Amino acid sequence: SRGVIPVPIPNTAVKTSCADGTAFWRESRSSPGLFLSPFVLAEHRHLPYCIAMEIALEKPTIRRKDMSAVLQTMADEQIGVGEHTKTFSELLKETLGIQGYSIAVRDYVYALRLALLALQLPPDGVVGISALSPLVYTHVLTSLGLQFHIFDIDSENGNVALEKVTNFNGRLDALILYEPYGNCLTTAGWRDLPFPIIEDISESIGSCYEEIRSGSIGEVVICSFEDSAVVSTAGGAAVLTASSEIESRLISLSALELPYVALGDLNAALGIVQVGEMEKNIAKRGAIFNRYRLSLMKSKHALFGINEIDYRTNGHAFVVTLDGKAQQAQKFCLKNGVNVAFAFENRVIKGSLERYDQYPQAIVAVNRSLRFPLYPFLSKEQISQVEKVLAHLP
Repeated sequence: SRGVIPVPIPNTAVKTSCADGTAFWRESRSSPGLFLSPFVLAEHRHLPYCIAMEIALEKPTIRRKDMSAVLQTMADEQIGVGEHTKTFSELLKETLGIQGYSIAVRDYVYALRLALLALQLPPDGVVGISALSPLVYTHVLTSLGLQFHIFDIDSENGNVALEKVTNFNGRLDALILYEPYGNCLTTAGWRDLPFPIIEDISESIGSCYEEIRSGSIGEVVICSFEDSAVVSTAGGAAVLTASSEIESRLISLSALELPYVALGDLNAALGIVQVGEMEKNIAKRGAIFNRYRLSLMKSKHALFGINEIDYRTNGHAFVVTLDGKAQQAQKFCLKNGVNVAFAFENRVIKGSLERYDQYPQAIVAVNRSLRFPLYPFLSKEQISQVEKVLAHLP
């Protein structure tokens, strides 16, 4: 095929795999699985349909410095709640520019519950949430006896549409702003609302739009630190506030439970290094994000969220909202060695995906948005491979 003569390899069998039959593969008889022959990579590098390597969707950004910090904590026999926990909490406040209080805990759900309790909402209080919010939001709200109202998103930035909130005639006692995949808030108008805001920056930490930084809007800020996040403690979360009144409530609410729920030194040691390296990692993520964006412009599909020059993403992920059904594009990506996933699974409108009258923008995002690999450890070849897939998305 194309003048390429397969080179015999001991204990292997040469096969064709791609749709046009041009990609040769070798299958090891001693080790199951298909591996693309090096000579094929050279001959067919220009073809969008041939798999050069399989790229994982997510990968934690763990370097030797991170490992050393954790190992040192173990060597010092300081794996419980201690000085590293305090240092991590203080470093978070400094990084986010929050002059107030910070508490680091082991569990994101606990952090969300604590933040809501600290607002002292009435028993029948109503909390506004984004249609793209994780399903766990409604679980926590319901467990606290609170009601919720779901708002559609603004297609320009992926967040709750401010106009929807300001024009809402019903009751609202608070708002949780989930900022998906690096898309921070884009207007200071949120500060003018007459009720408190919990800003969830789990996926947007480090992002900014003009002078608005992630975490600068909410009276309470929460952030999770899962394994593949921009900042990871291998699980855990933080609650922060600049309000002295809310600070007092947080301290009171967590006093008895803190010895059992506070983030341990082992995890905090990792978090300290991660926060210290955050800007460097964001720069790398942002560079990859911009390359992907240029490649996507060659296709008929759209970038999910903010696509403006004044926006600096943290590069948490690269999400594409497809022009048509996502299944075909998903198969194309997997066929070409790029693992992707639906970006908005298990969201609060999971059971209402037929209600285009209420959530037209969010439903499109749920049904047609795919998430692509984006992390600092992607090699140049892998980045190039994803770029080709993005440019040729069907």
